Amino acid sequence: MKKLLSFAIGFFTGAVVVGTITLLFAPDSGAGIRESLKEAVIQTKNEISSAAQQKREELEAELNKLRQG
Repeated sequence: MKKLLSFAIGFFTGAVVVGTITLLFAPDSGAGIRESLKEAVIQTKNEISSAAQQKREELEAELNKLRQG
């Protein structure tokens, strides 16, 4: 338990330090970074939805094939 707590504290401390350094040395303004992040999230969401839809279609085709024997 002590190791897990130490790891968690180290992880979150590192995340805060890296986040701060990243913001200080970012080549774009805050608004630009927010817009880039927003676009990245939307793109990732669309890619996940597309992959999920494709996998669903594949699984439905496989299920239909198994049902038909």
